[in-house]
Amino acid sequence: MSNMELRGIERGKEIGKEIGKEIGKEIGALEKSRDDIKTVLTVRFGQISSEIEEIIGKMTNPTILEELLKLAATANSLAEFKQSLAKINI
Repeated sequence: MSNMELRGIERGKEIGKEIGKEIGKEIGALEKSRDDIKTVLTVRFGQISSEIEEIIGKMTNPTILEELLKLAATANSLAEFKQSLAKINI
């Protein structure tokens, strides 16, 4: 293998590591958002159903998760939150 090929392979590895770090950061941010929503709901309304946890766990849009956090903080009841969640989860 030539030096140019070896440098190309090394550069490819570096790029792969950077992409992996970015993906890891995104996954971590999504997990934190989901956990924040569940924490707010639990503090406000007590134990939440596994159904709600599962739906929240499948959410991957950061904007929707942000809106759900606001909803979790302002909903009058867990039933109201669940109704709104059903509308979002179409």
